[in-house]
Amino acid sequence: MGVGMTHLDQIEAAVRAQSGNSWTTLFRRQGAGWHCILYPRRILTDVEYQVLARRLSDAPSEAALTPAERQRNKVRAISDRADEGHRYGR
Repeated sequence: MGVGMTHLDQIEAAVRAQSGNSWTTLFRRQGAGWHCILYPRRILTDVEYQVLARRLSDAPSEAALTPAERQRNKVRAISDRADEGHRYGR
């Protein structure tokens, strides 16, 4: 994996972390390339943008979650149920 792919992985992770936003709103056409507003100094080539677009258009699967994300989701679900008046373990 080259430096470009590592950087694309970083951009993808940053874009996915922006919950509530459509990923397309985070990119702007800039001359012959694409600009991600989260990385102001980096201009993506059309090929890099297409790779990211393909990755970001895929719905994240359950297998894509890390163990830490699964644990966070579990704790949030327990908390939400507690807010509704349910006790843990029932």
